[in-house]
Amino acid sequence: MNNKQRLIKAFLFDLDGTLIDSDKDIQKIINYIRINFLNKKKININKIANYVSKGGDTLIKKTLSENKPKFYLNMFRKIYLEQKINKNLILPGVINFLKFLKTNNIKIYICTNKPRDLTSKFIKNTRLNEFVDEYFCPDEHKVKKPNNKFFLKILKKIKINKEQIIYIGDSMIDLKFCENSFLEFFLFRNKRIKYPKKIYLKLLKLNKVLFDYRNMYKLKKII
Repeated sequence: MNNKQRLIKAFLFDLDGTLIDSDKDIQKIINYIRINFLNKKKININKIANYVSKGGDTLIKKTLSENKPKFYLNMFRKIYLEQKINKNLILPGVINFLKFLKTNNIKIYICTNKPRDLTSKFIKNTRLNEFVDEYFCPDEHKVKKPNNKFFLKILKKIKINKEQIIYIGDSMIDLKFCENSFLEFFLFRNKRIKYPKKIYLKLLKLNKVLFDYRNMYKLKKII
């Protein structure tokens, strides 16, 4: 390993938009509810992508209803849980990168704002199950990103120094979470998300933007 002074022991990943492309499935459910229950027009996938990382409450309020968010969130999650897993869900290059991490004895964790039942469904029914050591969800820990208390609870469980952890996520929620937690952050570029220009250019200048799991030389150099 190249960096002997800073031995990387774990990668912490966001899920939606970082390891899997769930936007299309979420869009189908949102539009089904909009058309059949709310008499509203379809909403485009870019808007969906920008709300997904903020958690179910925000997603529902922004796309379905601010008046009865709990009712429509329960409806959304029921449909989502019953929906079949799309086998092409995992982003290109993810599996090979996870294999590389495992070969180097690096732990793989997921930190998501998705509830445990949905997260479990996606992990257990895809090849992610072969590689992920543990996953952390807001409903079981009673806190969500970007609150740093979420990360403190994760640290208690995994018992790894935060200086030996790298976080990869696709949203500004992930960035804020890492800033609050003093955790090293890499942005996985989600083409559907519109990032604040100033922040994005700063990350680009710092060489902290990842575009494709099939070309991860930036990270492999520090492992």
